Amino acid sequence: MPYPRLLAGLLLTGSLAMGAYAFAQGAGTGAVPMAAPAAAADSLSLPALLDRLAAQGYHDARSIERKSDKLVEVKATGPEGRRQELYVDARTGDILKVEQD
Repeated sequence: MPYPRLLAGLLLTGSLAMGAYAFAQGAGTGAVPMAAPAAAADSLSLPALLDRLAAQGYHDARSIERKSDKLVEVKATGPEGRRQELYVDARTGDILKVEQD
């Protein structure tokens, strides 16, 4: 009666394949799923954010770090030519805080 062993092997193979698929999709790892979360859709893209900063006189951005879906930290040269650290609203492009670098 090899059927019980064959059935057990097939079930084990299927569960391993399902586990591998779930792992590849990021299940249980805290990874972001393939589709972007709804809150991130409200945020500006980084090129659009840099365009808004350029319109305000900021240029030569060397460091851009998204702190959350609502806040981006940008190190750039300000209108007066000094390096500055900007905290920018990721949804609107408004500068929330400026620190001299």
